[in-house]
Formats: sequence, C-alpha cells, structure tokens
Amino acid sequence: MDLRALSGRIAPVHDAVSSFLVPFLAAPPETTSDRVGALARPGRSLILRDLTEKVVEYRSNNADPTGTTPTEKDFATVRLEIFGPDSEPLGETTGAGRMLYKQEHDGHYIAYFGEEIRLRDGNVIRSGGLVDDARLTAGEAAHFPAVVVAGPLRGAVGVRWFRPLVKEAHDTYESAIVVYR
Repeated sequence: MDLRALSGRIAPVHDAVSSFLVPFLAAPPETTSDRVGALARPGRSLILRDLTEKVVEYRSNNADPTGTTPTEKDFATVRLEIFGPDSEPLGETTGAGRMLYKQEHDGHYIAYFGEEIRLRDGNVIRSGGLVDDARLTAGEAAHFPAVVVAGPLRGAVGVRWFRPLVKEAHDTYESAIVVYR
C-alpha cells in the first residue's frame, strides 16, 4: 500500500482521537468540583525550582551564537543538561526553535521553541510556545506550558520557564518546572 494513501486514511482517525483526548490529557485539574482535593495530596505535583541548565550541544543555521543578529530563516537545535540547586544532575532537555516572523511595531523576532525534557526520575515533559527572541536575548524569562507525557506523573500539566544567566553567551540558563495533576 502507498504510504501517502495510508497516511490519508489514518489522518481523520488521528484527528478525531486527538480532538477527543487532548482536552482530557492537557487540561488543568478541576478546581471547582469534589476532585479539587486531589491537588492537596502528595505525589500529584513536581516542583523543580532554582535549576541550572548548561548547553552541551547547539546547532544553528545562523553563525551568531549570541542571538543578537536574528533572521526569519533561523532554525536551531539545542541539548542542555539540567542541574538542581545543589548541582545534582536531574536530566536533560532537547529542543528546537524556528523564527516565525518579525514584529513591525518593535522589530523583535517571534520564534516557536519546543522541547522534550527527560528527568532521571522517569518523567518525560514536553513544553513549547512562542518567545520574543529580543527579550530572551536581553535576559527576560520565557514561559511555556508543560505536559508530562510519560513517567510517574503522566498527564500532569503546568509551566516551564527559563532565562539566560549570561546574556552574551547563552550557554547557561536558570529555570523552573512546575507540573501538577
């Protein structure tokens, strides 16, 4: 069977299943029902703060690693190691970003960045969203939704944020990950 034909047959099923499951899997916990008590129980959240992330691999089609000369054609991949406040290794994140457009009102480039975070505790988190590249380069934090897709907290949702510690180098970040279910 032709791969395109198979893909065409599977696409409607995939779309139907996704549109049904995504609201249940990616929605925050109910807070106006009897289930709100679940938030109070231990083991329903993962709170990682005061993290340090160090770039171990970076590839880009833009030769400027500082982020100060972006173009609409920029695409980059990155891998970082994640360390806790006590310098204990917690996992790694692998991601990719692409410049999407340049804003007319301020000249800033807006990019989409997505990543997969693999923690040593077995949790795998996907995170991503839009980021103002000029603000990130200037040292402001980026905030993205985060969803645990595998591991002990599968289905947990929350937020992930990061910002460069050294604006010029972009090789070390401070970050946090907070998810709950």
